[in-house]
Amino acid sequence: MIPGFNLANQLTLSRLALGPLFLLVYLTNWSYPIEAAFIIAILIEATDVADGIAARSRKQVSDVGKLLDPMSDTIARMSYFIGFLVVGYASAWMIALLVYRDVVVAYLRVFTALTGTAMGRRTSGKWKGILQGATALTILAIELFHKWIMPIPHMLQIIYGLMVFVTAYTAFSLYEYLSGNRELLLEIRRRGQG
Repeated sequence: MIPGFNLANQLTLSRLALGPLFLLVYLTNWSYPIEAAFIIAILIEATDVADGIAARSRKQVSDVGKLLDPMSDTIARMSYFIGFLVVGYASAWMIALLVYRDVVVAYLRVFTALTGTAMGRRTSGKWKGILQGATALTILAIELFHKWIMPIPHMLQIIYGLMVFVTAYTAFSLYEYLSGNRELLLEIRRRGQG
């Protein structure tokens, strides 16, 4: 328990630790790194669901939570994809797009907080998080199946295809955020001229 934080925010904060722990475990050289990483990834995705449920059911939705949640999601999920890059399942351009999208949206949130303007939520952003989490769990499950049950023909191509798909959807999500928040972008431009 972290003093001063409600249950929803504590669950959110746990992902700040679990993300780097995933990366550390996944890239270690011991006997069961995929198994341990899979368990950590399940915990990450479970806390993502649980913090939202806790916030709504206990009426603990807060401004702090609204900022912590996307930051924790980004750190946790980028940990997955950095790990996949290191082991050769992803290309650098994919990780760059994933990071760029979250950085741009995060700074748009900061701008809205500073200026009191409104940034519209996008359904694609929620789906982006679901797809990223599901893709990571699927890739880890494929690795475990390949290791413990039977070799999967063309495993690398299958995983690379999953990475292409999730990267393409993430890029679409960025496009939708930008196109759906034209007024905010015009306000940023207006303030930049002053």
